[in-house]
Amino acid sequence: MNTLEDILSCLNLHHNYPRLTDREKNILTLYYLKGYTDIEIARRLGICQQNVNRQRRRGISKLRKLRKEGLKKD
Repeated sequence: MNTLEDILSCLNLHHNYPRLTDREKNILTLYYLKGYTDIEIARRLGICQQNVNRQRRRGISKLRKLRKEGLKKD
């Protein structure tokens, strides 16, 4: 199985990953690498499913935005 670092590196997002919050990193790892559903993650973290979904989308959005900003500087 690929590591999150490998996946982010292939997508050229690995430089921005440290800028995510710990919770966003944890949710992305659980969802994309370990295959947990939003409901399973919510139970594990003690938060509601909607919050998991929102934070997962926010994390991906941040990575995309930071990547675009980085490409504009080059």
